[in-house]
This record gives sequence, structure tokens and C-alpha cells, in this order.
Amino acid sequence: MKRIANIVIASVLIMAVFFVSVGTVAEAKGSGVSLVADEEGRFDSIPTVYDVEATYKNLGDYGTLNHAEDLFVDGEDNLYVVDTGNNRVLKISFDGQVLGEYTEGYGLAFKGPKGVYVHTDGSIWVADTGNFRIVRLDKDGRDMEVYYRPDSALLEESFTFAPEKIYVSITGYIYVLKGMNLMLLDGQNEFRGYVGAVNVPFNLQRFLIRAFGTKSQIERTMKQQPSSYNNFMIASDGMIYGILANEKTGQIRKLNSVGTNTFPEQPYGYDISLDDLNYQISRFSDINVMDNGIITLADQSTGLLYQYNQDGELLAIFGGNGSTKGTYTNPNSVVSDSRGRLYVLDYTTNTITVLAPTRFIQLIHEAVSLYDIGEYAASKDYWQQVLEIDSNYALAHSGYAKVLYKEEKYKEAMDQYYLGNDKEGYSKCFSEYRHQLFREYFGWIVLAVVVLCGGFWFGFTRLKDKTDLLAHKLEMGGRIE
Repeated sequence: MKRIANIVIASVLIMAVFFVSVGTVAEAKGSGVSLVADEEGRFDSIPTVYDVEATYKNLGDYGTLNHAEDLFVDGEDNLYVVDTGNNRVLKISFDGQVLGEYTEGYGLAFKGPKGVYVHTDGSIWVADTGNFRIVRLDKDGRDMEVYYRPDSALLEESFTFAPEKIYVSITGYIYVLKGMNLMLLDGQNEFRGYVGAVNVPFNLQRFLIRAFGTKSQIERTMKQQPSSYNNFMIASDGMIYGILANEKTGQIRKLNSVGTNTFPEQPYGYDISLDDLNYQISRFSDINVMDNGIITLADQSTGLLYQYNQDGELLAIFGGNGSTKGTYTNPNSVVSDSRGRLYVLDYTTNTITVLAPTRFIQLIHEAVSLYDIGEYAASKDYWQQVLEIDSNYALAHSGYAKVLYKEEKYKEAMDQYYLGNDKEGYSKCFSEYRHQLFREYFGWIVLAVVVLCGGFWFGFTRLKDKTDLLAHKLEMGGRIE
């Protein structure tokens, strides 16, 4: 799927960046490209899904950011920025005003912090990476707790505790991203193990070398490591959502309480080839999950943002590489607030872009959310409104078809699946429609079978009688007329 899309998406991106670059001031609200793709990797332009509402770069008395690493939005829609290069965490209001600056904890200045989490009680947890610790401050910046390397026999002596990202669950457990691992600590700084480790697939060649190879061959065989996590978050549903690095499929992970992935194992994102020498491989840097379950991924390689629903279906692709509004050089963090706005942090340009959802994407989100909670009739109305804006939006046809399927209107659902180019849905619906027709006309079918069988038996009997009569005449020396 990714390979088919290379030339098409590259062309669309180039055209979009060109038009954004030459646009007038009145068109400054653009947000790069807005695309959607079908199951076969064919791309279509769609109405704009997000408008650029604001861009934060110069923060007045607080200067500019310096290779910031992380964003977090609290329950009051305040934005927290981990300004890594300036060794601080900033608290910014929804309108861009700096409300607070945090630079130290427990008498020690922050050193290259990389992550921040704000609890519902207002406490601020900072992954103070360069100082190999986690610091917890109250909302006014006063010291509350500090966590260093856990004292555990399960950790190797060479293990370095350099936390990069941090989240705290409602049960008080601390989840820490360190390298390829998601670590779990309790409130007493006790190590509770690793979470969501990816299974390493069996490799016959490595097995044979380890079983029958010489000592030097075994030593030269590199240890096969599981895929590492690039980033993670704990969503409002209590599930852990992570993104894997260096994977072509199953990059999105949704971990339940026992660490098992429950998200569809399929490819996400698209690689882009501008030419034979310039190939951009999709590499997700961050994941955000809104309260309605909509997932947004930031691709630091292509500058694109992807949105998926909980079934792994692509809702939209937007953004792109560039230096104009709504495009990014290296997006490394994305978060959302209660009003559905997105905040995108660009590591290279040291800017934060605030994206406001358009009516089009709001309708899509409402339709998806209502269907997920069983409000099928209401979701159908929203899908109809989506199609009034863009009659070619395939997912709206499929979403509408799902509702019709629930209502057992299989013929109408087949028509919608056909318009949405959803072969799997169409096939499933056709099977149900065939059974429906059979049940509806079962009595007539039985009657027809009985009539046909009766007619056949009657005809067969008459033919047999006539044949017997003719045979009898022949035996008696008669003549057949």
C-alpha cells in the first residue's frame, strides 16, 4: 500500500506547498495538504480539516524555544512545553500567554528535560533527563517528590535511569519511556517491570547459528532486539497508546491492563519518494488520543499528521514538509485540548502551531464517536452532512453503510459500500442481503420447488405410462403410429 502511494502523494505535497507559498494573506489560514487514502493507496484531496489559528514562537520576556521536546495540555487547557535546550518547562495559556516557568527542583536546576505530565491535582511531573531523575512539583513550582534510579535486582548494574517521557495512571503507577522500554514504577519508586514489550519473531538463521555455530560465529551474531517505542501516552480511557520505531506495520499500539496490544495490526503512514535519490521513510514521533478516541500521529520525516479512528481507519492526512503556515520541518510532539484544537511542536523551527478543527472534520469526529457508543441513527445524520460537503469522501459512505447494515438495510448498505470502494464491507453486506432475500421469499421458493418437482413427477409419470404402452404394443406385434 505504501509503495503505490509514493508518486501520487509526493506530487500532491509539492503542489500544495507551492500554492500555500504563493497564497495571499486572506489564505493564510491554510494548513498544508488535506488528503485521504483508500485501501489501495490511492489519494484524493479533501476539504481542509484544520485551520492555523495561531503560531507561538516569540514568547516575549521568555524569549524563544530552543529545541523543545514535549507538550502536554492540562484539564484547564493550559499548555506545558518542555523547552529542553533552555532547561525549563513553560506553562502557556490557550491564548499564548506564559503563565509560569519552572527551571529547578530540589535545589538542582533542570538539565535537558524531555518530558512533562500534569496530574489532575495540578502537580507537575518533569522527566529531568540530564539529571537522571523525575521531579514532582506542585502547581506553584514547590518541591513535592523526586525519583531516582530504582533500587532493584531486576535492573542491570549498567542500567542508566534517564527518563524521556512520563505519564501517571489513575492508580498512581508511573510509566516512564527510557530508550526502547516502557518502565513501570510505583509511588514508592519501586521497579515493577516493563510494559508492552513487542514479541521478537522467530528467525531460523539466528537459531541455526546459535544451535550449531562456532563460538566466534555466535559472538558475531547480534542479539535481536524487539522494536522500541518512540513515544506513548495514557488516554482518558485508561489505555496506554504507544508508537513503535523502525516498523512497517503495527506501529500503533494500544495496550490493555496486561500489556497486550488490542489495536489492529496493519501498516500506518506512507513512505514518500520524491525521486530515486530522495526517499522519505515515515517515522512517527508522537501520538495523541482525544477524549472521543480519535488518534493523531505526527510524522517527523514527512511533516504530515495522520488521524485514525479506533478501528485503525484513516480519517485524514494533513500538514506536510515546509516553512509556511500549517507545514512543518520536524514535528516531534502533538497534543489536543478540550475544544478539539491541536498543538504541534516543531523541533527544528522552535514553533508551536495551534490548529483549529474545521466543520468538516468535526462532523467526521462526531459521526465516528456516535457510532462507537452505539448511537447509530445519530451517526448516520452526521455522515450525511459530511457527504453534503464532500460526496467523494469514501469513509463517509462506508460509515453510512455500517449504520444501514445495523438497520438490516443491506441493499442500501451495498450501494454505499460500493461508493466507498469498501470491498470487504460490500462482500459482507452481499452475503447478508442474499440470506435476507432467501428468508423473505422462502415460502415462494418452497412452493416453486414443490410445483417444479410435482410437474416433473407428473411429466415423468405420463412419459413412463406412454412408454409402457408403446412397449406393450410392440410386444403384441402391433404397430406404432
